[in-house]
Amino acid sequence: MSTPFWAPPPEKYPGRLPDKVDVLVVGGGIAGTSLLWHLTRRRIEAVLVERHHLAWGASGRNAGFLLAGVEASYAEAVQTYGREKAREVWEITNENHDRMIEAARGQDVGHRRLGTAILPVDDEERALLIESEQLLVEDGFSARWDGTRLINPRDGEIDPSAMVAALARQASRGAIREGVDVATITPRRHGVTLTAGEDICEAGVVILATNAYTPQLVPSVKIQPTRAQMLATAPESTSVTDMPVYSNFGYRYWRQLASGEVLIGGWRDTSVETEKTFDDEPTAEIQEHLDRAIDELRVKAEVTHRWAGTMGFTESGLPMAGPLEGLPNVYICAGFTGHGMGFAFMTAKQVAEQI
Repeated sequence: MSTPFWAPPPEKYPGRLPDKVDVLVVGGGIAGTSLLWHLTRRRIEAVLVERHHLAWGASGRNAGFLLAGVEASYAEAVQTYGREKAREVWEITNENHDRMIEAARGQDVGHRRLGTAILPVDDEERALLIESEQLLVEDGFSARWDGTRLINPRDGEIDPSAMVAALARQASRGAIREGVDVATITPRRHGVTLTAGEDICEAGVVILATNAYTPQLVPSVKIQPTRAQMLATAPESTSVTDMPVYSNFGYRYWRQLASGEVLIGGWRDTSVETEKTFDDEPTAEIQEHLDRAIDELRVKAEVTHRWAGTMGFTESGLPMAGPLEGLPNVYICAGFTGHGMGFAFMTAKQVAEQI
């Protein structure tokens, strides 16, 4: 049952590492396909390689939330980054939502914009959310504390795998190649040499869109692989929630699809050290927490899927975007700290404009 709820993109893109290319994008999730989309529009020759299939990693294994901001509340973000930077992050992620959906060009990606609710787990979180509402409104954002939860009306939800597929379908023939497991990256003065099996590629520039898996290729990159676990039920006939919900400082989250299925995830705070891993198999310990949460939501439908995905967390809580220090001609677009759907499209635009 450890299969993600989201079906992988139906298209297959078999291929090999190209001999030569101007820009090689490594990684076929939302960051990689967004990069390819932006590079194509800048008329830059680019090829994307993925070692498994598109949306294989965190992009096809998440809850499909489209949220403004970072993992922390707005009040916490203001404390961490300062008022101006926090406002900038929320503006970018709001724009990310709009521009990414536009880029799907009418394809069905399961998008709904009902807003999201953040439900406090204790008095500390409640105080932060009440303060967040005040700060958000002062800074020109839509937010409402309704007495029990903070409502963010511009937030939405999506089928994340379908979103990746929608961007990929707009790539030129041969620009996406699955089943290419890049083993080494060697920067040169005038480019980068890569190997995958017996194949060798000479690229002008390489962009790592490998999120949690980046340290496997470049160990010096400080991205912490972090497992997130989820389950999904068959369609539930009753309404469990009116909009996607976040709770307990982002450690718990659930949503109900228009078709009735309930998706719930999180609880990694109950076993922090075991979840710092590349392993993407669910564990009995955290799945038991998810089972209890489903019972508390009074969901009667049977559990149909249990799965996990590996996210990439940065020390700052913000994505890494741009040239990698000490590695000429190697760029990074990764480290989304659990918010790849909310950040990746505009982060990819930022990186593409630097090439």
